[in-house]
Formats: sequence, structure tokens, C-alpha cells
Amino acid sequence: MKKDNTAKNLLNNSVEIQILNLQELDTDEGIKLDLEIVPVREIVCPQCGSKDCWKRGNKKGNRKEYSCKKCQKFFLIYPLTDEEGEEIKCPDCKSPYYTLSGYFRGKRRYKCRDCNRKYVLNPNGRDDFNNLNNISCRWCGSKKYQRKGLDSITKKQKCYCLDCQKQFTVGAKGIDVLIPPKEFDFEHDVWTTDHLGYEKGIQNHYKLNFSYVVQPWLKYFFKKYILYLSSTRFSFSTLIGKIEYIKTFSRFLLQINYSQEFKGINRQLIIEYLAYLSTNKYSYSQYTHCISTLKSFFETGIFNHWFNVEPALIRPEDWLKQPKRLPRYIPEEVMKQLNQHLDYLPSPVMRMVLIDIECGFRIGELTRLKFDCLKSNGKGDWYIQYQMHKMKKEHTKPISNELVKVIQEQQTYIQKIFGDSFIYLFCGRARPTTGRNEEFTPEPKLMKSRSFIGYLKRLAEKFEIKDNSGNIWNFQSHQFRHTVGTRMINAGVPQYIIQRYLGHESPKMTMVYAHIHDHTLRKEIEKYHESRVVNFQGEASELDETILSSNNDLEWFKKNVQARALEHGYCARPKVLGNCDISGFDGCYNCPHWRTNKNFLPVLKDTLERTNNVLQKAKNCGWKLQVNKNTPIKDNLEKVIKSLEEDND
Repeated sequence: MKKDNTAKNLLNNSVEIQILNLQELDTDEGIKLDLEIVPVREIVCPQCGSKDCWKRGNKKGNRKEYSCKKCQKFFLIYPLTDEEGEEIKCPDCKSPYYTLSGYFRGKRRYKCRDCNRKYVLNPNGRDDFNNLNNISCRWCGSKKYQRKGLDSITKKQKCYCLDCQKQFTVGAKGIDVLIPPKEFDFEHDVWTTDHLGYEKGIQNHYKLNFSYVVQPWLKYFFKKYILYLSSTRFSFSTLIGKIEYIKTFSRFLLQINYSQEFKGINRQLIIEYLAYLSTNKYSYSQYTHCISTLKSFFETGIFNHWFNVEPALIRPEDWLKQPKRLPRYIPEEVMKQLNQHLDYLPSPVMRMVLIDIECGFRIGELTRLKFDCLKSNGKGDWYIQYQMHKMKKEHTKPISNELVKVIQEQQTYIQKIFGDSFIYLFCGRARPTTGRNEEFTPEPKLMKSRSFIGYLKRLAEKFEIKDNSGNIWNFQSHQFRHTVGTRMINAGVPQYIIQRYLGHESPKMTMVYAHIHDHTLRKEIEKYHESRVVNFQGEASELDETILSSNNDLEWFKKNVQARALEHGYCARPKVLGNCDISGFDGCYNCPHWRTNKNFLPVLKDTLERTNNVLQKAKNCGWKLQVNKNTPIKDNLEKVIKSLEEDND
């Protein structure tokens, strides 16, 4: 009996077959095999691409294991059909090459080795996963994306484009709806800076998207409100924020199934909205912006006769009490560790950190520094010029010569890479194709704040930059600004100078940074006292420790004592007692509010000598009044001088 060796020959030639029908026939010629030969693929090593491979056997699940003779690597060839016998092919490129990629909604998921698409077989009508693989970024057309969860309103998949770094929602609206037209169209849901007459924004913030305001009546009048604000020249970023806050109100109305338009908006609905904000744990800032935007929207609509709602829907008591803001400065022990490891950052990022440590810029001001920001007055003094976008004006800061060198190095770096085509001092980097690649590949775009601070966060994790509590420090971009303000206030810089340096419009903003450290407070108090202070009886006058521990600064000193300098000490008379009615410094020697220290010993000794001379002459002449007046002064001076000399020894 002779067997057919066709299948064996095909396997030796590295071609796989499928036996679709096997029949054993009892004939004179012996047993015949009815084979349908289906050549599927060549066996190619996925590591080196070599076809010189040999089969090692089968693994669990009918997977075939091969070994490459060239690179000596093992690899598996998966079966061509699933457990139900259905052929496994990529729905895009029809390639049978695949690897397993977990499960999706209980079904086996595959990843094509040719086009990298992930797919499942027979999604049972739920094709949103396949659609997610087929869609492209609505902004740049790229198919490289990351999933970012579901939208809270539409329940559609949100994605993040890896090329243009923008977010978009799959199937929320048609692409023709979300791409703004060239000419302004009030009915369109996307408006650009060009439509409203603004200069194009930075970092892609140049679109207003109304598509998430679900209620048509609310969207229509809110568009009119935005047009009204744009005519009064509100900043474009402010308009973007207004839309974000009104979206919250739209989401609330959708949740309660509200459908009465403006006629049903009353105080009770606003109270429910305030409860909604509190229940969802909105921060103080978000809470305040949500209700202030809504209040402004209602007032503008009533004023312009667009619609009618009840007056005073939002009242003063609806605002939360503003929490006391403390500076978010970086502790000195953390700054010391950061300075030790700055060299491990990419050079452009390291220079950004050095500039921010000295100048305390807002992150937008730092990333948008112009290439020619360095200015000189011709006398050896250098300044850095920048645009304060928050205040809409230009500003300058004096800088050190060391920082001048850092900026000049960055200018050379930008000039060498981009020439004259890039107008900013700092650039962004190309997004790494795989993983967290710390290499900095410059691209002619602005550095994003999350990219800048991401370097510092990873640096803190890598070198375990910790605070005194032993926790890894969580760097934030605005912390450098708080650190500069706190350092300056503790160095004794007057507050109005700090206000000018940081570019604040009011002293109230500067007070947020005016955090005086305990050791600075003690130092200032000791500077006032200089040594052990005594009163008119020569007794030590110690500072009440409770006063020190219950105050954050030296305001208690200004409010509670006169702090008047005398030629023989200080006056510590409380202000609540009013002005002092003692005439002449001689009266201070009998006053319980008089304070002095060893620095005034020469004056005190001279006064004692003159007092003794007066007493001697008064006794000789029989002047009892002068004797009675000067004797207590003499006694007090002797006690004070004795006490101070003992302290001096």
C-alpha cells in the first residue's frame, strides 16, 4: 500500500496546508487521500525576516512553533481559523498574519501584523470597535490615536490624536459639521478666531465648539452672548472658558430631562443646579466660574431683550466662601535636590527651569518668550522682555548676568536648528513613536505646559526628589512663581517691589505669595531687639510666644505697638492707649513702656552721669523738687545699666 506524500512535500517546502476533506476509499489501488491543498503563507521569521526556518512542533491551541536558523529565535504561527472554524483575516488588508491581543466585550481580539489593526470576528452588530479602528483624526486625518474613555453626555468614544495632539469624539458629529467653514456661519457649531476677528491663538486654542451645548434654545442664545462678548473684546481664551462653563449647565439640564426653555428657569431650578455642582465636587474656582457665567448670561439676555427670566436668580449668598490661599512654593530642600539633577534634563528644558527659578514666569509667559527677549540698557544691565497675556501688556524684568548666558545659549541652539524661521526662544519636541522617550527632538512648535512639567515629574521619580515628609515631590509649573515671591518676601524685599516684579495689578495678588517663614519671622524680631531687652526697672522683657505662634507675619507688631525710635531705646506703648502725653525723654525712664538694650549703654551712662550732677547740685542748694524728680530716674538708670552690663558680660 503506497501513501500519497504530497502533504509531506509541501510541509518540507515550508508551505502550510489545510485538509478540508479526508476520505478513505477501499479500492484495488489501496487507500487514496482526497486532499484540497491550500497554500496560505510562507513561514517567515518575525525578527529577522529569514525564510530559513524549521518546525519544532505544536503548542496548546494548535499553534505551531518554529525556530529561525539565522537568528536562532523561536516564534509561533497561530491557526488560520478560530474555534468555530471561521477564517481569521484582517478586515482591512485581508492579511492572515495576526497576533492575539486580549479580548473585547467577551470576544477574542486579534491584531494584524501587517497594518496593526485590532479586530474581532462577528461583533454581533456592535461595530463601534471596528469603526474606532477605521476612523481618522478629524483635524489632521491621522489614524494614530489613543482612546480616552467615553464622553459623559453622548457616551461616544473620545480619542487623542498622536500626530496633531488634539482630542476628538468618534461619531459625535459628522466631520463636515465639526470642521468650521471658511466664512462665518451663525448656525455652524464651530467658530474660529478668523470668524470673530481675533489673532490666531497659540497651541491650537483658536476654535469655539458649541456642539456640546445640547439644548437648541440654549445654544442659540449662548451664541448671541458669545458674539456680544467678542464685540467688547474679551480675550478668546475667556470665550473658550465661557463655553466650558455653560456646558456644565447644559449637562445638568440634560440629566434632569428639562424641556421648558427659559420660561421654566426659576429660583428653584438654580438651587438644584447649585446642589448639582456641590454633589459633583466642583472646586471653588469651577463652582464660581459656572454660576458667574450663568449670571452674566442671564443679565445680558435680559438687558438686550433676548429672553425673560426671573430677576435675581443667582444671589450673593450662592457664592462659596473663598478659602484662604496659601503659596504653593517649592521647599528649599526640594530646590536643592532639583538643582543637583538639572543636568539630566534635556538642555532646552534645563534652561527653561533655570529661567523660571529666577524670574517666576507664568507657564504661558515662559513658553511664549520671543527669541529676541533679551534687552540691555547699554550700561551693563540686562532685562528680559515678555508679553503678559493675562494683563494684555508688555513687561520687563531685570535679570542676572548668569541668566543672560543661559538665554544666549538657548538663542544659539534655536538659531542653529531653525535659523530665522522660528520666532520663539523655546520649541517643542517631536512626540516619540514608542513609550516615554526622553530624547529631545526639536520641532518648530511651542512647548506645551504638560510636556514641560512632565520632564520634572519624571526627574523627581527617577532620582527620588522628596520633601521632608519623604514623599516624591509633585512638580507643578506655577510653583516656581510662588517660590520666587516667597523667597523675595523672606529676603526683606518690599511688597510693592515684588508686586512690580511679578506683574500683579493689585497688592492683594502679591499677598498670596507673602508667606513669611518662621525662621525669617524670628530673625526680624531679633533684629529689632538685637539682644536681651529690659524695661525701666532693668527687668528682662521677653516677647510673648503666643503672639509669635498665632500670626503669619509682622503685622501684629505694627498694629499693637507705636514702634517709635528714641535716642535711648524704643517706645513699646500699645496703640490702643493713644498717643503718649509725656514730654521729654526724661519721662521715659519712669515709663513701663520704655524698652532699651545694650546698644544704648553709652547714652544711658552719660544720662546717669548728668542725673548725678543734677542731684548733687540740688542737694547742695536744697531743691527738694529736683531731688524728688531725679532720684527715681537715677535709681532706674542704675538698675538698667547694671542689668545690661551683666548681660554683656
